[in-house]
Amino acid sequence: MKSICNQLSRKNKFRVNSLLAIIMLLIGQALTAQNVVYVYGDISAKGKVPSGESEPFHQMRLNDKGRYGMSQFKTAIAETGLHITEVYDAATTFDASFLKNVDVLILGSNQKKFSETEINSIHKWVEQGGGLIAWSDSAFGGHYEHVGLANTLGRDSDNQITEAFGMHFLTDNGAGNYLITTYTKDHFINNNNKDGGVRFRGEGVSFVRVSPPAIVLAKAQDHGLGGQLRVNKVDGVFNPETDVTLAIATIKKGRALGLFDRNMMWNAGDGSQITHSDNKEFAQRMVLWAAGIEDNSRIPKKDTSKKTGINLPPKVSVQTDYDSKNTVSFIADIEDSDTDNIYPEITWVVKKGPKVTFENNNPNTKTPVVTLSEKGTYLFMAIISDGEFKITKRITINKTE
Repeated sequence: MKSICNQLSRKNKFRVNSLLAIIMLLIGQALTAQNVVYVYGDISAKGKVPSGESEPFHQMRLNDKGRYGMSQFKTAIAETGLHITEVYDAATTFDASFLKNVDVLILGSNQKKFSETEINSIHKWVEQGGGLIAWSDSAFGGHYEHVGLANTLGRDSDNQITEAFGMHFLTDNGAGNYLITTYTKDHFINNNNKDGGVRFRGEGVSFVRVSPPAIVLAKAQDHGLGGQLRVNKVDGVFNPETDVTLAIATIKKGRALGLFDRNMMWNAGDGSQITHSDNKEFAQRMVLWAAGIEDNSRIPKKDTSKKTGINLPPKVSVQTDYDSKNTVSFIADIEDSDTDNIYPEITWVVKKGPKVTFENNNPNTKTPVVTLSEKGTYLFMAIISDGEFKITKRITINKTE
């Protein structure tokens, strides 16, 4: 009987020890979980904060699957094993209590004027090991048709936090599209290949003006997309050494990163999107780096052995709104219902006629606005390509006044 009791005791002890081991493992996993918090704001197209009864303008919410949403960005970050959630800037107090459970903080579409306590708490949190990511756009202050490209509401919100790390966001330059293919050095973000390892693409950008302790990881460059190397006139003169597309900083135990564009992160909005170039992989590497993780195994491998799906020609229609004076607005509707996960890109060119000006120097959008310089016949061509099929649409405009 004593022997049986001893056996039962040993079995119970083994079970207890096993249960304790499982509990400790779960606790350890919980303590080491990497939590990413994405901050969004609320503004109307006319610049009212909050938007109130008006429709919110370009909030870029994580669960939004529409063109201007961030659902694909959310999925991309989750694929790396990170846990990502969002918070509304005006409803959140960014103090030590909140930040203690955050590993990476992304300043997304925020307009908030942070308190001194919040600013100091975020700075201290970064020094203690937090990872900060920020990007800006004039749209975070409302639609440029109402508030102008030079409005500073969005960038001012970021600069309260980032200037201490040597990153000052400029106002939107509205100067076209940019493809970034070269970096200043090998780095995890470019897969340790500074010459085209991971390309990223943006549009109508807010360059980051860099000073110590930040360093330049990628300078401004267009690589054939026509983006102009200039800044908004309110920011003075463009300096190619300090006005850049990507800046990083190591702040004691933490990290900070400033990026020149938000369009490259949304689902399928104007100008650029997460499926362009290597934007998705860039986003994954950017957030992992901010979390202190430089592990290529966390990046999902691309399957190059076979096609991801059937590629069919996209269906394209174009609507034209011409006021018979100086301005033409085009709206291209692109229906891409195949399964290859490649979204078509569009470029507008002028095949015939006098000189024209594309609004924001952007001929790579589905909704370009063009200013006609003088009387004459203008032939526009929309070129839509998905890498295999190329579709063209021709539109003739006669300016008689």
